[in-house]
Amino acid sequence: MNNLKNQRAILIDSEPDFSNYIELPNNSPLAIVDVELKIVYSNEAFKQNFGLKNGDSISQMNSNPEFVYLVKGFNESHYKNISVDITLSFENDTFIKNYFVRIERVFIKHNQYFVLSIESLEQRNKLENKINSLHNALDQGNFPLMILDNDKKITYVSKTFEIVLNRDLENIYNKQLDQVLNDYLNLSELDELKNSLSNSLSWKKLICLHKKVPAEYWEFNLNPVYENEYSKPNYILFANNLTEHINQTIAIERSEKKQKLIIDNISDLLLIVERVGNFALFENANDNFCKKFGLDKNKIYSLKIDDFIPQNLSKEIYQAIYYLSSKNNSYHEFIYKHFDGHEFNCKVTSVPETGNNLNYFIITLKDITEEVRYREQLKKAYHKEMQLNKMKSDFLANMSHEIRTPFNAVVGFSEIIEESIESGDIELLRELMDSMKEVLGRALNLFTNIIEVSQIESGEIELEKVDLNCNHIIRNIAKRFEEEFQKKNIEFILELSDDDCIIEVDWVKFEKIILSLIENAIKYTEQGYVFVGTKSYNKFIEIIIEDSGVGIEKNQIERLLKPFTQEIEGYTRPFEGAGLGLTIAYKLTLLMDGKFDIRSEKNKGTRITLSFPLSN
Repeated sequence: MNNLKNQRAILIDSEPDFSNYIELPNNSPLAIVDVELKIVYSNEAFKQNFGLKNGDSISQMNSNPEFVYLVKGFNESHYKNISVDITLSFENDTFIKNYFVRIERVFIKHNQYFVLSIESLEQRNKLENKINSLHNALDQGNFPLMILDNDKKITYVSKTFEIVLNRDLENIYNKQLDQVLNDYLNLSELDELKNSLSNSLSWKKLICLHKKVPAEYWEFNLNPVYENEYSKPNYILFANNLTEHINQTIAIERSEKKQKLIIDNISDLLLIVERVGNFALFENANDNFCKKFGLDKNKIYSLKIDDFIPQNLSKEIYQAIYYLSSKNNSYHEFIYKHFDGHEFNCKVTSVPETGNNLNYFIITLKDITEEVRYREQLKKAYHKEMQLNKMKSDFLANMSHEIRTPFNAVVGFSEIIEESIESGDIELLRELMDSMKEVLGRALNLFTNIIEVSQIESGEIELEKVDLNCNHIIRNIAKRFEEEFQKKNIEFILELSDDDCIIEVDWVKFEKIILSLIENAIKYTEQGYVFVGTKSYNKFIEIIIEDSGVGIEKNQIERLLKPFTQEIEGYTRPFEGAGLGLTIAYKLTLLMDGKFDIRSEKNKGTRITLSFPLSN
């Protein structure tokens, strides 16, 4: 066809001289004849094949007679072109050859001519055989191929493509591509295909042939093909079977999802690292680990762990990795304390690969904060139980001693009284009666204190508050101890405020507090002084009882505020008493909305300050 177009261009211009032009070999024979069937132009291939020259008639060709009549009839018809098969024989060749002739009507300077383009059917058959061989090769090679003409219609489809689409040839050939693929594409994908065809663009799409069982995945590639830069393109569509690849990808994704699901459902914190040289690189972690350390696993993949976790933790992990790499142990454990106070039991486990190379390590962090607290609580409870047992033993020993002592004295006094009655020693009887009253008073005071502590602890104590001047109460109580101060040769200092120190308290309970504290000050002071004073301070009345006695160890003060305790317990303690006076004073002060402060230093004395708000 290109040769024919070139010859037309030559004739349109003039009657040129072709002697200066060279004809390329292997051209098909071509001739131009007028309406009288005389040759006005022929190429070298025509001359060589048929032995005719310009001016000869085509009737001289050794062809079947119908050919000449066909050309004459074409002249009378209204067709622009016609094609026909003819047989030709040659003088020097006994064989008859078949040709395909295409006749086309042209007009040059208002004159009508016929262009004869002659093609050997043998060559045509060779070409068809090549095409058939290519077609068979495509089918034998199971290569899905489809060709579309410039009108976007399917002009060729390989047998493999028929099988892929599960359609017969009649349902594919001469159809629009979007019609053929309609069952496999959604609306947006069809629009994309149509747009590619309309704009002569390439198109690629992964299509799931869901009608097949099992489903298949094919990648379709559509590419435009141009004969020249001015022509409309044809299209070639081919497909690649990606089913195995897609299924492997799906299987890998499912495996990864299962792995992720398993990892993320582990309640402990989990980290997987890869050892590369001297570094541990992030490989994976569960959500609990990322949440604890505020990490985005997509941003830290293959980064060194010491870039994103605390230094003390990464240091321990590196040491564990080096240890496992040099030893035969499969795991190593250590304790990690997070900055928020949580404690974790960390276990680093090696994952051997080919050749026993240790390149991957799994680190699990189990939160043992509650366990540690529980153990500490158990430990404290155990120590407390031991202390309670000791306190119980000390209490029983103390109470036994405190109760038995006065009653032993009473028994001894009764024997002496009996002897005094027999001897008639009235003066001795009077002394014994005074001593017996003192002993029984001590026993009664012990029972009273025990009952009062019991009422305070159970919340059954009742208060009857009144407004009173605490200076009067303190002055009266101080007078009761004048004789004792003189006996022990202790200096007693009383400094009461000149202001009216009116406070709202229970009279009896307040007397009990002051009495107990002064008794303690006298008991634990062998020499020096006892100070009792009051002062008004910032709408409060402060009552100070201070002594220069034996004092208390600072770590024992809190314990001595509990009932039935003394700094030194047991029969060998240097001071008598049940250990209730300080406790009762402390608890009654708090019950009456007062404050109780005790400061003491061993062998230097004790200072107790009571604070009560001034009464309105």
